[in-house]
Amino acid sequence: VSGDISLCSTRDEIFKVLDSMTEDDGNDDCGGRLAVLVHNAGQYVGITSENSDGLEAGKTLSFGDGSLVDEEGRTNFDTMHYYQRMYGEAFVDLCERSLLRMGNSQNGGGGSIVGISSPGVCAHYYGPDWSYSMPGAGKSLMEYSMRIYAAKVADRGINVNIIIPGVTKTKAWSRLAKKRGLDDERQMMEALVESRVPLKRMTTPRDIGNSVKFLCSDSGKFLTGTVVPMDGGLHLKF
Repeated sequence: VSGDISLCSTRDEIFKVLDSMTEDDGNDDCGGRLAVLVHNAGQYVGITSENSDGLEAGKTLSFGDGSLVDEEGRTNFDTMHYYQRMYGEAFVDLCERSLLRMGNSQNGGGGSIVGISSPGVCAHYYGPDWSYSMPGAGKSLMEYSMRIYAAKVADRGINVNIIIPGVTKTKAWSRLAKKRGLDDERQMMEALVESRVPLKRMTTPRDIGNSVKFLCSDSGKFLTGTVVPMDGGLHLKF
């Protein structure tokens, strides 16, 4: 399923397809139940992807510096609301619907929920990043609601956690570099790694995947309600 995760219609389609794939035919270990939910969707508005609201990249918007106020002296919430729908609202909706499909450990259900957030949002490991104010407004709901979900569904054998990636090599960085007038992303990423990552290498998508795999495994199921920095030590210098 492709589409804008901020739209309810996209999430409707995801669960429509999911339900068609998880009908209990007796041929899987989960009895037709959903076992894992991972929310890993995101973008820099107007830079790394198009969006359903038609928002374009402009000046960096932040709390407290007047950048959110328009020419008429009113606060423009368009970009913040989009990020809140894409991260916070989508995460809550996906969790609520997924929990209906997970069952509990007593009847062979249970499961795992994992969200992917970012440095500088809510976790106590990081200081606030003013340049990330708008995405952070959405991801903060992910991190807060994760703890509530973890407490509420623990007795069903479901663990809920958030992973914080470090400087991760993805296509998003190349588009961000071009926006900042750079030929490619390597110089920008290597400078960040050298100055802020104690283990001196980038996070890879496989690092994130392995972390998700661990949290969803028998070895990691006892870990719940927390934020896991998979960042090579970035949180020590953020």
